[in-house]
Amino acid sequence: MDQRVDNRNPVQGYNRDIGKNLRKLFLKKTPKLPNYSEDRLERLIARLVHMWKDPQDYLQMAMAIQVLDSRYDLFRKLNREPGVAEIIEQMASRLAHSFEKLSDFKNKRILDIACGSNTSKMPGSINVNTPFGEISMGGSRGYTALFEPWFCRIVFELEALPLGVDFGDLDEEIFEHQKVDLGKPNALDFLSDGSFDAIQDSRLFGSPEFTAQFPDQADRLKVAKEIVKQEKRLLKPGGIIIYSDARKLLKYG
Repeated sequence: MDQRVDNRNPVQGYNRDIGKNLRKLFLKKTPKLPNYSEDRLERLIARLVHMWKDPQDYLQMAMAIQVLDSRYDLFRKLNREPGVAEIIEQMASRLAHSFEKLSDFKNKRILDIACGSNTSKMPGSINVNTPFGEISMGGSRGYTALFEPWFCRIVFELEALPLGVDFGDLDEEIFEHQKVDLGKPNALDFLSDGSFDAIQDSRLFGSPEFTAQFPDQADRLKVAKEIVKQEKRLLKPGGIIIYSDARKLLKYG
């Protein structure tokens, strides 16, 4: 079957037009993107909106990316670290797999455990699961935008109510956040039972700071058990686990 986009199809055509129109807007604002081509930028926007079935969601997702650029200099960071695009796609994909429409998580309370921070450093390498397969990226040992709190930033702009918890610097973030050492027992006890509609944890066990603090796999498994226990306690009845590295570690670790 021919899978080429037909511009006569209102859904596909609208989707494609969003990518082109927003690309022009971004490039007008930031005219010099020597390594991040116009086509790649258009494809990123198009892939993000394609994750949603309802055409009403296309523009909202696309405009959220525009706001991320204005607030956090997203496209300059994409130019410096192209892997940030894969992180954005990964986070958006998890939302799309958990909620049918963007309106389904509007005003929902979402907990992001180990949300990332503005002080995280790059490990020697990182594997990122994207909707298009796993990508392995090499890194340096310095600061990286890959571990900034992109998930909380995205869901905040999409009108959810995120709470990000992390040990790193979140002082300048506009979403609700708490500084928490997740390596300590009962670190999340300050949060009330059944207080979240959805929870994810996906950054802790790949964090260079965490693996340095807990080089022994047995100690990491203890932390994972604590996080899974807390997720069960904190999730409302009928709530959603968007993604959990802790559960994955306990299953395969």
